[in-house]
Amino acid sequence: MAQLDWIDDGVGTWVDRDDGARLYVHSLGSASSAPALLIFDGIGCSGWAFRRLGPRLAEGQRVVLMHYRGHGKSPSPPRPWRLGMHTLADDAAAVCDALGIERVVALGFSMGFQVALEFYRRHRHRVLGLVSLAGPPGQPLASFQGTDSFSFALPFVVAATRVARQMTSRVWRSVLPSQPAIEFGLRYEVNAERIDSGDFELYLRQMADMNPELFVAMLEQAQRHTAEDLLPSIRVPTMVIAGARDSFVPVARLRTMAFAIPGARWEVIDEATHALPAEYPDELADQLLDFLSELSGPEPSRAGGAHEGARRASAKA
Repeated sequence: MAQLDWIDDGVGTWVDRDDGARLYVHSLGSASSAPALLIFDGIGCSGWAFRRLGPRLAEGQRVVLMHYRGHGKSPSPPRPWRLGMHTLADDAAAVCDALGIERVVALGFSMGFQVALEFYRRHRHRVLGLVSLAGPPGQPLASFQGTDSFSFALPFVVAATRVARQMTSRVWRSVLPSQPAIEFGLRYEVNAERIDSGDFELYLRQMADMNPELFVAMLEQAQRHTAEDLLPSIRVPTMVIAGARDSFVPVARLRTMAFAIPGARWEVIDEATHALPAEYPDELADQLLDFLSELSGPEPSRAGGAHEGARRASAKA
């Protein structure tokens, strides 16, 4: 299984759930006056995008990364699978209990922001703030690559994966980490001038380590979920950061979400794609640390839409 140096440097903890699922949790940094940062990763991810960003953020506070069920070091959960965003949010609450953390800033990358929003909905007494890194409020396939066609194709993908389990697994594990797949992704899906090719290869290897049927089932759950109804009622400081070149979750969709959240802070990184945590770790660390420091100051006004003061953040090489 692919490993992450920053995870190996931290403290690992196992959390057992009542339904038999077992979760691996990584903590980096130590408790301080700053709020703990709880990272909700993207689907199929278990820390690769935070390989460089995580240690920077841990210089001032505790950073916690939970591997979702069947992701990274967390083994595949027992069937029937419980993979809904609400279940993952409750998993995170159990992690906080196990680590003795009362309140956190919930940071969601990609699909992880859907989980973060459900965490706020179900456990809002624990949430000091919210951060979206290229994360929509729900139904990620509705705007994937600028079209909703993928949402219509999803049921057929789910059915095919279930029918041809063994064949799907062999293809999944051979194609994803292959050199052609790496070269294609670096050329068309990420900013190759900003991302380390080793990080992108690690992402594909983490995906290949997953059970493909579980991956598709979680994608199906993510597509069913939406928290758009929750956005106008959010009453904690929130920051939404988008990549202007993101073809997975277009910047227009994230902008609409940001302006639906009272007082949200809106940032755009001009040359970033959907992989912005891996592409701009230093720039994001500065923005996030600034946001976290503001949480210890006076309570900001929550009236109105997104803040205009930091509407666009250009972070070029």
